[in-house]
Amino acid sequence: MKITKAQIVRLQVLYGQLSAHEIGVGASREARMKWATERLHRTVTSFSDLSAADAGFLIDGIQQQLGVKAPLKHRPDRAQARRAGLDGRKDGAEYSDTPQIATAGDLARIQNMLCQLGWAEETFRKFLESSRSPLSSRADKAIRTTSDANKVWWALKRIARQKGLWRKRV
Repeated sequence: MKITKAQIVRLQVLYGQLSAHEIGVGASREARMKWATERLHRTVTSFSDLSAADAGFLIDGIQQQLGVKAPLKHRPDRAQARRAGLDGRKDGAEYSDTPQIATAGDLARIQNMLCQLGWAEETFRKFLESSRSPLSSRADKAIRTTSDANKVWWALKRIARQKGLWRKRV
């Protein structure tokens, strides 16, 4: 998923604040790209080329460094949080009788993980069709329920950890 316009603006504003407050942090474009390259451990030539996950990682890092509090996000109630954490796991069997359709947030979380892994849609489709897929026992490999989304996300997270690409959000 590509970086949003709001993320580009936020990243540029926060970097400007960082360069004004920190000694040795340049305000030039070249300094910004060098800083992003060091943080992401890969060459960055433009903020526009970043994924939404990479931009979020950089934004969170600057906010933490500057002591800026992140805007509050909508938090699910206790029952929703429990379902989100258990649906699709063996110990979440209580939800198997009432499947819930996957939300846009569930699918965006998977898309962000694909960006972290550097996978194209074709690679992801091949993974879903492989015997290693959490949906391998089904003829239909589409992600339709929260349970499906969680199973796929946890499998992708395991792959990212094995490759050393997992970045835990603080």
